[in-house]
Amino acid sequence: MKRRRKIILPTVAVILLAAVGIFCFLEYRIKCVRDELSTLEANSIASSALTAGLEKSLADYKLNYSDVVSFTYDSGNNIKSLSTDIITLNTLGNEIGTRTDEYINDIGTYKISLPFTTLLGVQSVSGIGPDLSFYVTMRGLTSTCFENRFEAAGVNQTRHQIFLNVTIRTNIVFGGDVRIVEYKSEICIAESIIVGVTPSTFANF
Repeated sequence: MKRRRKIILPTVAVILLAAVGIFCFLEYRIKCVRDELSTLEANSIASSALTAGLEKSLADYKLNYSDVVSFTYDSGNNIKSLSTDIITLNTLGNEIGTRTDEYINDIGTYKISLPFTTLLGVQSVSGIGPDLSFYVTMRGLTSTCFENRFEAAGVNQTRHQIFLNVTIRTNIVFGGDVRIVEYKSEICIAESIIVGVTPSTFANF
């Protein structure tokens, strides 16, 4: 009896250690795969949200180059200075950010599924077997800023572009953990070719 007990106890210990090892391995693999997939999904959702927010905002504002840019001229009718209406641009930027966040937040809880065998990391069986699903909650926080760029566009010509720089910080919540995925993009929202002497002064009002 004692001999049997001596055999059983080490066997049970080995089984328990093996079970703990397998559990830790699967937990690690789940976290790695989940983090990678959730990052891809967050970037994809952020891109779609920005496109939707941008289209709606620009459709409402119907912004033209002349609405935000004005010139002053010297006595020779040459462009002396250029200024942009930063208040209008900031209002537009805030509107785009708000609508982008609304799009992300409206998604709420997002389901991500993958075959269970993917966790094993073995190519020969990857994609086989039942799906393992987990749910993540995404919340967006969008910030915007504008940038003016000038570049030569030909003889006595300058291209002026106004870019909207967007940073979307998507908070991903799952299992009590919170991860932040940052998505950045820049969009040219206004452009014009300035013919003549390049303005010597630029200002935001």
